[in-house]
Amino acid sequence: MLLKNFLKITIIFFITFSFVSPSFSDGHASDMEDLKASIKKMEAKIKSIEETNDALASSLEGSGEQGWYNKTSLGGYGELHWENHSQAKKVDAHRYVLFIGHEFNEYLNFVSEFELEHAIAGEGKGGEVELEQMYLEQNLSYLGQKDTFVKYGIFLIPVGIINETHEPPTFYGVERNEVEKELGANTWWEAGTLIQKGMGNDLDITFAIHSGLSSTNGDIRKGRQKVGEADASNLAGSLRLRYTGLAGVEMALWSNYQGDLNQTAATGNIQATLIGGHINMSPSEGFGFRAVAGKWTLDCPDTHACYSNGFAEQWGAYVEPSYRISLGGAMDSSVGFFTRIGSRNDKADGSANYKGTANKISQIDVGMNYWLSPYAVLKVDYEVQSGTSVGAKESQGFNFGMGYQF
Repeated sequence: MLLKNFLKITIIFFITFSFVSPSFSDGHASDMEDLKASIKKMEAKIKSIEETNDALASSLEGSGEQGWYNKTSLGGYGELHWENHSQAKKVDAHRYVLFIGHEFNEYLNFVSEFELEHAIAGEGKGGEVELEQMYLEQNLSYLGQKDTFVKYGIFLIPVGIINETHEPPTFYGVERNEVEKELGANTWWEAGTLIQKGMGNDLDITFAIHSGLSSTNGDIRKGRQKVGEADASNLAGSLRLRYTGLAGVEMALWSNYQGDLNQTAATGNIQATLIGGHINMSPSEGFGFRAVAGKWTLDCPDTHACYSNGFAEQWGAYVEPSYRISLGGAMDSSVGFFTRIGSRNDKADGSANYKGTANKISQIDVGMNYWLSPYAVLKVDYEVQSGTSVGAKESQGFNFGMGYQF
């Protein structure tokens, strides 16, 4: 495309130069015969240049040399938070994320996600630079396998709602909900192979074999290795069954299995299983509803820290009704209101094995999202959080935020 535009500019320049040159170079501008002869020569030269241009452009397009950039895409999202409640009063550039993708052909794509958290990484700051996704996705339709896709590389684990879809305009509230953040270790990614297969009747199944968590005491969220020189002594697996047969509604059951949560057989093998499900109805207008519930069960040896810390059972659940109103206008704005009621307990072992106190945290959020456009949003919410354990975090106050995706 750049070459063709350059040649067009060259032709225009040649026309101008050729028109002026014969008219004034010999001082006989009034000589019409000379002018006609010059114009004919000029037309012949233009035709020759156009033929050369067309042949060259055709050759480049046919050879696929028009540039990798024609099949490469750029996207991203970000969010800024201001917390103003009893536990903290701070402002945080929480995330700045870039997506880079490339289409090798109609059956093979590359997807990546690069993220900077908390504005600054290093210098004693709490920020992180992370590679959350980096995978090849193969569409197996060319092999006769309709609605079948395979991912190879680093991908998000298919559990819950938020883990795979967490761009700010896609959810209510300034912060991601606490239940999925802890229960599903959001954001949780691993390296391996994932296959998703459409089974007909609006049903699909996803299965993945991937790297696992590594926790010395059974804490799920702190067990994320983030594929950074991760211990892969024991792999893990994920399974999801999803139904989308009702317009605008997604329902799913999901599970994750960890062969050994601490990756070290010498300290006791800890098998861990997550089972859960969700309902997600998030329309661009009207009534919406989300619900998530799940439970981890850990096979903790009585000599291990997860036994004494009560992590043998961990659960969480929330419900979130909402209502969104379209405002229309030049920017296609809308406003939505929500409330979320949730509870979780990561030390829910009620057996005689655990002598400590449960760590049950309950939280209620109410708030509003104002979508300036469908992909840019301002948010405000009020949260009340309470806990039953000694020293549990208790807070109440406002959160404000902005976010976008493109």
